[in-house]
Amino acid sequence: MRFRSDRSYFGKVRPGTRSGGETAVTKAPSENAASTLGSRVRTLRRAAGMTQVELADGRFSKQYVSQIERGETPPSDELVAWLAERLGVDREVIHSGFSGDESRRTRAALDDVHRQLAEHSYAEALTAVAGLKESLVGEVPAWAHHDIGCAETWALIRLGRLNEAAAVLATTSEREPSAEPTVGQAEIAYVTAVCRLMASDIGGAQASFNDALRLLDAADEPNDALRCDIHQWRSRCYRRQRDFEAAREDIDRALELCEPLNDIRRSAEVNLQASLVAERQGRWVLARRYAGTSSEQFEAVGDRVTVGRVLNNLAGLNHSLGNDEIAIEQLREAFVIFVDAQLEAEAGYVLSSLAEIHRSRGDHEAAGLAARQALERLGGRIDHVQETGTAELVLARTHLAQGEFDEAENLLAAADRSYAQTESVSHQARSWMARGELELLRENDAEAARLYRQAAIALQPADS
Repeated sequence: MRFRSDRSYFGKVRPGTRSGGETAVTKAPSENAASTLGSRVRTLRRAAGMTQVELADGRFSKQYVSQIERGETPPSDELVAWLAERLGVDREVIHSGFSGDESRRTRAALDDVHRQLAEHSYAEALTAVAGLKESLVGEVPAWAHHDIGCAETWALIRLGRLNEAAAVLATTSEREPSAEPTVGQAEIAYVTAVCRLMASDIGGAQASFNDALRLLDAADEPNDALRCDIHQWRSRCYRRQRDFEAAREDIDRALELCEPLNDIRRSAEVNLQASLVAERQGRWVLARRYAGTSSEQFEAVGDRVTVGRVLNNLAGLNHSLGNDEIAIEQLREAFVIFVDAQLEAEAGYVLSSLAEIHRSRGDHEAAGLAARQALERLGGRIDHVQETGTAELVLARTHLAQGEFDEAENLLAAADRSYAQTESVSHQARSWMARGELELLRENDAEAARLYRQAAIALQPADS
């Protein structure tokens, strides 16, 4: 019934951004940097029609120019400025391959992309990224390649195009410096983990989150914003594995890291995840408090779409606490938000939640209608397979309650297949329990007992 909230966008975390917002330059291996700089000097010299002797202009020897161009002797900043003047270019062109104007234009374009992602305009963001890539001519510096690749990956993840996202990540990773760990490498590992999590590769996602933290630990520059994101996203892996204590530890660490950042959006997301963890631990009142804080913070930054996601979760909590009328009203508000934003899958989540409330109240006709509409809107997308299984399970239970056993069995089989892809044992256990009910109604007591036992074992706490 709950909205997993795996799809909310985090603002771009630039490599080298310190916890207080100060931006520092991410260090790349010096030998590689010198070689790249030298190759740019060679290219620019030839484009200017100059020989090495002419470039040296009597200040130093032809051999020294040759050493610079081969990457054997990195020039000082003063010498780079002198070379830039001789070659008639901005010094930034020698340092990064971009002029100052090109750098500013690219960063401004990326800021627009990040804004579109934050506003959940994923298709528009992807179009903007494509236009930016097409506008870049010649050599693209490593920072631009990294930032463009990460932005494109996030847009593809949001659109459920996970294979394409993985391919972009692979290309982006190839340009990362490899001689020593950097914040950029940690970010690539983090986004890779998110991509795997959305594809329900829980083991692979957890390994990549761990890799991201190790890289961040070894990097020269601190980045508490990225560290916060990694912890709160990794908590989702632990939730799926029913290791709620580990999930709570990750969330507590994320809350601790988030507090001094003064980032309302990031705090809103962490509080939402804290709510989901508390809910899974049965601490419903605490979960509702976290969700209320999250909703207020998302309202404060003008993110109505994610307010809708929080409302969906608040509705589930109010339903658990016996406040069904409040829950239904919250779901109606969330549904309007998603329809207005043309987010079909998110509207499907709300309908799935509404179907579960109707079913629990014995209104099987309304539950079945809402569940079928949820499945239509979810559209079978792999990144929504968990909620697809939930809608299939609710619909199966409505048929079960009306004595339509064959229809219920077919839908339970579909729910089994959906949940099997999620690697979420707790959700599979729900399907097994429903199968047990079906077998009891068919007077197949032995099979029912086996299914109930299988579900009970699966639902044992991770540390038991």
